[in-house]
Amino acid sequence: MTLISVLLGIAADRLLTHLHEYRHYEHFLGYVDWMRERFNGPAWDHIGGLLLVMLPLWVTVGLLQDWISDWLFGLVGLLFYVGTFVYCMGPRDLAIDVDTWCEVCESSDTDLRRRAASRLLKDRPVPEGAADCARQVGEAVLVESNDRLFAVLFWFMLLGPLGAVMYRSAAVLYQQRREIGEFGDSVAWLYAVLVWLPARLVALGYALSGHFDAAIEGWREAHRETPQGSEGSERILAITGAGALGLTDGSDSEAAQAPVRAAMRLVWRTLTLWLVVLSLLTLAGWAG
Repeated sequence: MTLISVLLGIAADRLLTHLHEYRHYEHFLGYVDWMRERFNGPAWDHIGGLLLVMLPLWVTVGLLQDWISDWLFGLVGLLFYVGTFVYCMGPRDLAIDVDTWCEVCESSDTDLRRRAASRLLKDRPVPEGAADCARQVGEAVLVESNDRLFAVLFWFMLLGPLGAVMYRSAAVLYQQRREIGEFGDSVAWLYAVLVWLPARLVALGYALSGHFDAAIEGWREAHRETPQGSEGSERILAITGAGALGLTDGSDSEAAQAPVRAAMRLVWRTLTLWLVVLSLLTLAGWAG
C-alpha cells in the first residue's frame, strides 16, 4: 500500500494544486499552545514535556492507521494513507515557488522579486545582486526539497502516515514555535533527529543524479566542519547539491534563473531515483 499511496499522493499534489490551500497547521499549533498552558513550568520544559504534547497526536494517528487499514477491502486505508501523505508535504509547493521566482527574477519590480525569493529563502535576507540571489535561491531549493518532500516521503515509507505526521509536526513546531529555553532546545533536537538521515540520503541522491565526484567532495567538505543539528544537515544538502550541479561561487550563466532551474531538475531526478529504489524494494518484498 505504501508504494501506491506515494505514487497517488505525488500525482495528486502535482495535478490538484488547489489542495495546497488546505495545507495549514493552525489547529495543530492551537492544540500545542493549549497543552502548554496546562502543562507549563520548568518540570515540563524539556523533552518529556515535548513528548507529552506530541504523543496524543501520534498515538491517535497510529491507531487510526492500524484500525481502518482493512476497511472496504483496504480502500479506506488507502485514502487515509494518501490524504495524510499529501497533507504533510509542503506546505507550499516547491515547483510553483520556483516557477514564480523564475518568472519575476528579472522584473523591475524589486518588491515582487523579494516576495518571490523570500518564499524560498524564509528568514534569510534577500540579496540585492541578481547573481547572488539566484545562487542563494538555488541552494534554498536543494534544502527545501528535503523539508517539503523527501523527509516526509522517507518517514512515510518507514512508518506510514504516523511517520509523515511525526516529521511534519516536529518541523512545524521548529519553524513556527521556535523559542529560547529548554523546550525550544528539545524541539530543535527532535527536528534535527528526524531530519538527519533523510538529509543524507537526499545528498547521496544528488550525488548519484548529478556530478558525482564534485558532490562527494562537497559532502566531505561539509563533514569536515562537523555539522551539528538541523543547520548542519541543511549545509550538507546545499554544498553536496551545488557540487552535483557543478556550481561554484564564481560561476556565471546566461540567465539568472539557470541555477535555480538546474536545482529543480536535480530534485526531480533525485525523486525519480528514490521512487525506483522504493519500487524495487516493494517488488523484492512481494517476491519474498
